[in-house]
Amino acid sequence: MMEILQQGNKKLKRKSKRVSKIDSSIKQLCEDLVETMISNEGAGIAAPQCGILKRIIVVLVNDTPKVMINPEILFHSNETECNDEGCLSIPGTFIQKERYSSVTIKYRNVEGHPHLETHTGLPTRIIQHEIDHLNGVLMTDDVPPDELAQHPPTGAPDAL
Repeated sequence: MMEILQQGNKKLKRKSKRVSKIDSSIKQLCEDLVETMISNEGAGIAAPQCGILKRIIVVLVNDTPKVMINPEILFHSNETECNDEGCLSIPGTFIQKERYSSVTIKYRNVEGHPHLETHTGLPTRIIQHEIDHLNGVLMTDDVPPDELAQHPPTGAPDAL
């Protein structure tokens, strides 16, 4: 299991680099990310949260971890939804966050095979959250400090 960096760590604010080659070290990193996410009862995790500035995320889809290498959102709906959102790097904090209702994403799996998928529901929220991490963005970045103070930890069960 890997250590999860906490809010305030400068690595969380840096943009991750694309994975150019999926070799045994990348496959091992993907396994470690899945294990870390599951051990911490998360619904998603991004490599930068563990200090690795590579464009890799893991997302729970139908209770199954799905590894996405070099994920890109190609299309998003005009509709949005506002829901509670948490983060393994900001434990105990949950905020109302507006996200697109659906996204079409392209990525490669751990075997290097390309995928093109459209997601709705919770996986859509998780994908957007984790891709934000790849770009050095935290869920609280666009929330005014006085509004954060109004939303103390709620103890919601699913941290992204």
